[in-house]
Amino acid sequence: MTREGLLRPLLKPPDAECRVCGRSTTAPVEVHPGRITCPEHILDALTASGDPA
Repeated sequence: MTREGLLRPLLKPPDAECRVCGRSTTAPVEVHPGRITCPEHILDALTASGDPA
């Protein structure tokens, strides 16, 4: 590694929007294909009725 590479700022992880609460999260969990949720709402998303997308 070069010195410039070590001094470069770290990349921010991509945000995703929780399908349950609408909040932006940097730790998304995909409970169904295309259905992203924050870690706090995994159970809610798995047990929710309706369109999984």
